[in-house]
Amino acid sequence: MTTILSYKGNLNFKKFSQLISELSERKEEYQLDVLIYKKLITLVIEVLENLMKYSDNYLDFTTENPEFQPEFSVARNGEYYLLQAENPIRSDDIHSVKAKIDKINRMDDKELREFYRETIINGKFSEKGGAGLGFIEMAKITRLPLSYNFEQITGRYYSFKLKIRLN
Repeated sequence: MTTILSYKGNLNFKKFSQLISELSERKEEYQLDVLIYKKLITLVIEVLENLMKYSDNYLDFTTENPEFQPEFSVARNGEYYLLQAENPIRSDDIHSVKAKIDKINRMDDKELREFYRETIINGKFSEKGGAGLGFIEMAKITRLPLSYNFEQITGRYYSFKLKIRLN
């Protein structure tokens, strides 16, 4: 497994932009096909937006516990790419995240496209976006199930690990 890009720490717009630029700079070094690069950049943006969008839910926790700051990486293993993200999540939010991903993972391509349209038209968006569009977009791009798990860190916080494979 060859790591193309990785980062651990809290995210802001400046760091977000730097990571996108770094991936762009490494496109030639890692001989990324144009189509693969477009898919990777879209996935990276979705993953980083998720990490940043919900960071206020865990910023106090990661400030007090820096070992649990969000992590992100893009790696290549021969014929596929693996994007991984990890961040703290409050126990109250687990059910909602799990339900969204499980629903998306059960859909075929046609159902996914329809669900995407439906969500845009009728989705219940929070002030941060919500509605699960990022997960839907990731599944549409990869055409593979999104892999995830939760591990307890403390009574109130869990570690949410997301793995996205791109063939």
